[in-house]
Amino acid sequence: MNRPERPVPAATSVPGPLEPPPLPLSAWRSWSEPAIVGLFVLALLVALRSAAAIAVPMTAAVILGSVLAHIGDRAQRIGVPPVVAGMVLVAATSVGLFVLGNSVADAIGSIVDRIPDLTRRIEKLAGPVIGYFDGLHALMAERSVQPGGQGEGSLGRLASAVDMSAVTGFLGGLTPAFGEVLVFLATLAFFVAGRAALRRKAILAFGDRDRRLTVIRVFNAAEATLATYFGTTSLIYLAVGAATAAIAWSSGLANPVLWGVIAFLLSFIPFLGAAIVAAALASAGLLTHQGIVTALWPAIGFTVVHVISENAVIPSILGRRFEINPFMVFVAIVFWSWMWGPMGAALAVPILLVAQTMRDALAGAPLNTLPE
Repeated sequence: MNRPERPVPAATSVPGPLEPPPLPLSAWRSWSEPAIVGLFVLALLVALRSAAAIAVPMTAAVILGSVLAHIGDRAQRIGVPPVVAGMVLVAATSVGLFVLGNSVADAIGSIVDRIPDLTRRIEKLAGPVIGYFDGLHALMAERSVQPGGQGEGSLGRLASAVDMSAVTGFLGGLTPAFGEVLVFLATLAFFVAGRAALRRKAILAFGDRDRRLTVIRVFNAAEATLATYFGTTSLIYLAVGAATAAIAWSSGLANPVLWGVIAFLLSFIPFLGAAIVAAALASAGLLTHQGIVTALWPAIGFTVVHVISENAVIPSILGRRFEINPFMVFVAIVFWSWMWGPMGAALAVPILLVAQTMRDALAGAPLNTLPE
């Protein structure tokens, strides 16, 4: 007799430790997307710092080409091919850089030749201070008299002890600088010649009409911002250069026009450019005049003019067109100086202006930089 089979009870699972429920896919994306963006930004910064020898001249050429784009557009309207306009601009820039470099090299060479006179002059002016510290050093330890060292002052011994490896390193750095100049000129030529085609392709890459209008808005706003900034600062720094040339002429310095040109160009480098010009004017004044007030008058006069232009004239004029936080300007200068050196400091403000203008254009905010 067959007995009915008893139903087998289901196996009961032993309760284990509590496990957190898996995160939803949206939560993972909210964490992963910022991480990916952060890694991309870090990789981009490392690449820009490593490729500074190429990125700096190319960025400077693109910014300058955007400012000079209006000249190329006008040349195309009168029938000049874009390649010819680009080559003419590059030729003019090359001639200007060559003449300026030759003049600056001659001026630096004349100052270097007179370094012994400059050290003796500074030692004579700072004799009491140097004697005071020499007395303190004599009280701490006896100085050893070196043969042939008599008749030389402290600065003279310091100048004679300078290693020529610094000069060799400076001369060795001229070759990379020459290569960067060639990259700058080539990028400027090709960018000016092909700017219209590049802009057209960038606009047509978007299929939506609204996006194309946004891209056009970004291009126009960025070019207008750069043109306004460089046009205004160029006029102000041109006045600074003219004032510097007048100060150098009134002080009896040689080549006052060259001093004005150097002051005009180095004024575009924040902080460091003005310091270089002031130090050079002080050195030239000490080599030319005997009185301390007369010798330092060119450096003091340039410093006063530069401080007034940077802290009164430029903020009052550009403050009406651009709304930039001074703290952001300082951070940008420090950051790009750390990234690319002095040229990075010169490009910091234009890059910040372009970034802010692009942000406003993409957000659809009213652009204060566009001409009314």
